[in-house]
Amino acid sequence: MGIPSRMECESLLERVQMPRHIQLHSMLVAEVAVFLGTLLNNRQTDLDLQLLEAGGLLHDIAKPRSIATGERHEELGAVMLRDWGYPMVAHIVREHVTMDHGRIMGPVNESILVNYADKRVRHTEIVSIEARFLDLIDRYARSREQAVFLEERMGLYFRLEERIFERLPISPTGEELMAIQVSIEAGEEGGGNGECGKTADGGAAGWREIGGARGIPQKW
Repeated sequence: MGIPSRMECESLLERVQMPRHIQLHSMLVAEVAVFLGTLLNNRQTDLDLQLLEAGGLLHDIAKPRSIATGERHEELGAVMLRDWGYPMVAHIVREHVTMDHGRIMGPVNESILVNYADKRVRHTEIVSIEARFLDLIDRYARSREQAVFLEERMGLYFRLEERIFERLPISPTGEELMAIQVSIEAGEEGGGNGECGKTADGGAAGWREIGGARGIPQKW
């Protein structure tokens, strides 16, 4: 079936009964990814904007189930999307949590950009990489070892950020990016009917997963 349209993505979010705050988070991740992808394409990059949007909207598709069962949401989400006939989006979902030096030095593709966009959205607010990770350290690091692990991850994302923005006419914290906001029509709590808007709508804390941190909770 290729890449799902926005309407199809919204239908899938409704299908899994996506909580409002996670839907808002996902919409904002999609907007950031498409915004950056559009700027990069203006600099002779060839990113698929529909794939960026679908990857952003569906990167947390497994959260309702994984929160209840403890399964890793990126792995479960990839399986779900492959079963539904969207292998290209499944690849993005599987890779949106982790980052390593090899990927940073590779091409800035749709998977990398959705991963980065996800790290720029704290719950339903666009923040800097530093603010995102300092918040994680404050909330989840219970030892110096855990804090160092998160600081090292922050350093990886700083290097990725440099690669992305070296070709762009804006800074990582430029007003053009930081001002992006989304809203959901009709205030439905479950999912579906997501629309981009000018008014930010807050929500309860979203969750992210950290892979490989010794002793650090698997959700952030």
